[in-house]
Amino acid sequence: MNEAKRRLRVAFIYGAVLDALALAPMLSRRVERIMWGIGDTDERYSYAMGYGAPLMAGWTGLLAWAARKPLERRFVAPLTLQVVVGLVLVEIYAMRKGVIRAGRLAPTLALQAFTAWLFARAWLAASGNTVEE
Repeated sequence: MNEAKRRLRVAFIYGAVLDALALAPMLSRRVERIMWGIGDTDERYSYAMGYGAPLMAGWTGLLAWAARKPLERRFVAPLTLQVVVGLVLVEIYAMRKGVIRAGRLAPTLALQAFTAWLFARAWLAASGNTVEE
């Protein structure tokens, strides 16, 4: 298998699994409390998380779809980088506002840094390739 294709496929599958796991705290207040220590949420917060959960599920599906033909669908990699950067910015805002402690978000931020590196590396490797499928 072409190296660029392999890198993209690995990134897309990794991203799909990570996004699927990210649904848990979005859909369960208990998991949210365990992961992030946010225990005083109200219905507005639950509404916002419920609103975002289908988007997360949709991105999970998009990444799984992209993994089937990674070179042909390589444009999903920079789109995913954009989403990851957006999530990090929201998390930094939440930390600055005192919504969540930095220590609670450290594992999430580490995963996001690795994810950004993985997707950027895969996308750069594939940026000069043509579709070979």
